[in-house]
Order: sequence, then structure tokens, then C-alpha cells
Amino acid sequence: MCVIDDVANIISTSSGMIGNIISGMSNLKLQKAQGLYKTNLMLTEAKQAEKDAAYERQEGIEQARKERLNSILNMGAKKAAFAASNIAVSSQTALNAVDDEKLNGELSALTTLKTSERRAQSYSDRAISLYNNAALNSFNTKQSYKMGGMNLFKDSFNDSLKTVLSVVTK
Repeated sequence: MCVIDDVANIISTSSGMIGNIISGMSNLKLQKAQGLYKTNLMLTEAKQAEKDAAYERQEGIEQARKERLNSILNMGAKKAAFAASNIAVSSQTALNAVDDEKLNGELSALTTLKTSERRAQSYSDRAISLYNNAALNSFNTKQSYKMGGMNLFKDSFNDSLKTVLSVVTK
């Protein structure tokens, strides 16, 4: 009778071990899926940040171009105003005013470019950070899955071995 109880105890422990392994592997797969989902989310955000940076740079270029065009238009308007006021366009006063308008327009365009480049760089930095975090998260997820599986089997087999040894050493 004692042998039958021992065999039943070993079978019960083995089936419990199998149940623990199946349940544990399901949990590990769920954690891995969540980790990979988070990684994919970070990659998507990084790609969007890259697009935002490119858009910001292009927007800055376009805005600077418009400011330069406005500066040229304003220079022409100043020349026309001087001519209408009977001031020689080639006089020093007129040339200084037109030159100032040109320089102010260029300064405004360069300031716009610098500002947009700073914003674009901010997006680029975010993209780099997200790519790095995604790579790290992916690595950690895979390592956690591997180590979790190994620990699950190790713990289950240790428990089973303890049960078998307790039966055998009786």
C-alpha cells in the first residue's frame, strides 16, 4: 500500500510540475508579447520623430525662403518710395536703407533656420533616444523570457526531485 501511495505522490507531483510549467510558459509568453509590443511602440514613435524632424527642417527652409523674398520685395518698395520722393536711389541714404533691409531680411531668415534646426534637432534626439530604448527593451524582453523559462524548468524539476527523493529515502 505504501508503494502505491508513493507512486501516486510522484505522479501527482509530476502532473503539478507539468501544470506549473505550462502556466509559467503562458505567463512568460504574455510578458514577452507585452515587451515586444512596447518595443514596437517605441520604434513607431522614433520613426514619427524622424519624420517630424525632417518636416521641421523643411518648414524652416521654406519660411526662410519666404522671408528672403519679402526682404527683396521690401527693398524694391523702398527704392520705389525713394524714387517717388525724388531721392536718388544711388544716394548714400537710399543705399544704406536698402542695404539695411537686405541685412535684416537675411538675419531674419537665418534666425528662422536656426530656430527650426533646434526644433528639428530636438525631434532627432528624441528619435535616437527612442531607438536606443527600443533596442534595450527588446534585449531585456528576450533575456527575461530565456531566463524565466530556464528558472521555471529548474524550479519545477527541483521540486519534483525533492518529492522523488523524499519517497525514495523513506
